[in-house]
Amino acid sequence: MTTFAQRIAAVLRREDFVDRHIAALRYKAGHRNATIESIADWEDRREQARALKQKVRDDHERYVDSWIRAARAAGTIVHEARAAAEACGVVLEIAKRHGVESIAKSKSMTTEECELNQFLARHGITVTDTDLGERIVQLFGEPPSHLVMPAIHRSRKEIGELFAREGMCDPGEEDPTRLTMAARRALRKLFLSADLGMTGGNFLVAETGTLVVIENEANSLLGTSLPDVHIAVVGIEKIVPRLADLATFLTVLAPSSTGQRLTTYATHYTGPQPRTPAELARGLAPRELHVVLLDNGRRQLRGTPAEEGLACIRCGACLNVCPVYRRAGGHAYDWTYMGPIGAVLAPALGGGKHDDLPKASSLCGACNDVCPVKIDIAGHLHEWRQELVTRGRVRPGLPPMLPSLLAHKRLWRLGIKTAKALGPVSGFFARRSAALRHWQVGGQRQLPELPSQSFTRWFRSRVSAEPSLRLERGSGPREVKHDDTVRPNPELEPLFEQRLTEAGGELVSSARLADEVLESTVATEGAAHILAARGIDRRVASIDKHELDGTDVLVATARMRIAQKGACWVDFADLGSRAQLLLAETLVLLVPREAIVTDLDEAYARITAETLPSCGAFVTGPSKTADIEQTLVFGAHGPRRLVVIPF
Repeated sequence: MTTFAQRIAAVLRREDFVDRHIAALRYKAGHRNATIESIADWEDRREQARALKQKVRDDHERYVDSWIRAARAAGTIVHEARAAAEACGVVLEIAKRHGVESIAKSKSMTTEECELNQFLARHGITVTDTDLGERIVQLFGEPPSHLVMPAIHRSRKEIGELFAREGMCDPGEEDPTRLTMAARRALRKLFLSADLGMTGGNFLVAETGTLVVIENEANSLLGTSLPDVHIAVVGIEKIVPRLADLATFLTVLAPSSTGQRLTTYATHYTGPQPRTPAELARGLAPRELHVVLLDNGRRQLRGTPAEEGLACIRCGACLNVCPVYRRAGGHAYDWTYMGPIGAVLAPALGGGKHDDLPKASSLCGACNDVCPVKIDIAGHLHEWRQELVTRGRVRPGLPPMLPSLLAHKRLWRLGIKTAKALGPVSGFFARRSAALRHWQVGGQRQLPELPSQSFTRWFRSRVSAEPSLRLERGSGPREVKHDDTVRPNPELEPLFEQRLTEAGGELVSSARLADEVLESTVATEGAAHILAARGIDRRVASIDKHELDGTDVLVATARMRIAQKGACWVDFADLGSRAQLLLAETLVLLVPREAIVTDLDEAYARITAETLPSCGAFVTGPSKTADIEQTLVFGAHGPRRLVVIPF
């Protein structure tokens, strides 16, 4: 078995990978920074998210019980699993009862934690990961290397060669758009034939029993809308108190994970998808929504440095800025949850196999700065280092005398002066230090030469020369004063159009309605009535998934628009099937012109627990992905084009 240091050394020898990996993560971090600059209450939202997560942890069992009661009242079948093996057994039992042979699975780190794919494969059930990045690593036979971008470590050349071997494209193909379309064609067949859909879950709303799944590609919605059975495996830490609290969490999650204002699909499942009257008349059995609530050691984190880590919303922002993860990549961690947050969780959830991960940090605090729920990641890593030494699970990383030197300022200064005076002699002994050899990671790092003078002496000489540099005791970085001036809200219509366009969608005036609704168009029943009132007759879309596949244009209705996000709330009320929203090449949404709100807080004020449908989603632009070298491609699995028409 290789050690963490050995795995990092192997990675660092691949300079092409390291350079590409660093560039990709810097790009993603920069995209995040550009987005949050336009969110006036960003820091307030982060504090709200932190406080809400703390509120749940302080009374966790009550919130778990509340969610279970509300979910069961809505028709969800809830299973509680104490360990990963128990969760796997529950999923297998459900699959066997329904005669399942193939499962369409969307991205889920919780199922990775349980090694659910491998377990089901041993029992003859094929699980296909349908997120593009997850599918790529599945075909490579490896785990994800990032919480949000599973295949970020793979180049377009490697992915092209993989797809060619799988018969999905011609040899030599490297274009991200054509590679994405190749995956779309291959996976569409699976969506249409899968016996069961499986997801994870981003949030569980205690107030309503709702399961919320966030995605960009539409693969999760397809996988849960076409089969009759949906299983979600979700950790017990994903609970939030109220439906309205989602406004805060959705606002901080998307910018932190992908740099978007809102993910393309934020789907709220409150109970199973109901059968239509036509389906009931045919004697079809009710659809089922199962949620497997996983503990797997989470309750035992209380009182450990990993306790606050349960607040993590899996955005991956800490990975993108971490100087260790940027160079090492996710596979060097050899653990489901990589990067800084993974290092916090590893000693508690990793069964003692990953106690070296808390050392994989410079404690620079960059992870704290970007965490959307303000977890003190660096602080907890420091706590683990102390606690693991106290428990005897790891050896101290410092040479025996160094802690004493560090604890006494005068001794430290004397030691440094002595080391400088001895020069080559001290360097000789330093190079033979076991701790230094470990730090050098197989020769990939070199100890710098000792400078001719200390920073303290250099700074004092500068202060003597330039009195303006003198600092008073207690001075230092000051709190940055933000401009809190209240400005008038911009007009909502142009703001909505701007945000929708950013997300890849199009806004069309009702005057151009007839031009956009082409001859090949079909419509949901509600949309067909609206069009007929305007003299446009269109056929009502089939509810059969095979007939819907490949539809050119489908017109549906949405209930409201959210200006700041460029999103539409779709409650599926007039859909004969959720598949109608997902299988067309172009989706046209008709929205009442006056039904527009500024942001998600107002949207949730209108949705409310009483009016929440069994399934509703915020839709922001067309289906999209950037899983191949950060190249944005529309039409990953769902509609390639989204047109919004206020009427």
